[in-house]
Amino acid sequence: MRVFLPRLDGVIMVARLVAGGCESCGRVDEVEVHHIAKLAGLGRPGIRPPWADLMAARHRKTLVVCGTCHADIHGKKPVPALTK
Repeated sequence: MRVFLPRLDGVIMVARLVAGGCESCGRVDEVEVHHIAKLAGLGRPGIRPPWADLMAARHRKTLVVCGTCHADIHGKKPVPALTK
């Protein structure tokens, strides 16, 4: 007999976003989500950046990060947050 449980991926993602903390540097700030298509695309350990090691260790294709870390991941200069 198989028991089917509801997928909790969406619930877990929302909880990670609501926590409001950068999973890379730990800063509590407005967060963004970095997403990759495949975990296999991260490359081999030792030759990949630290954020890729973090994603591989967690077996997740998403990483909740602050704007500064997200810009760093994409190799761009961080932009100041928009204010009201």
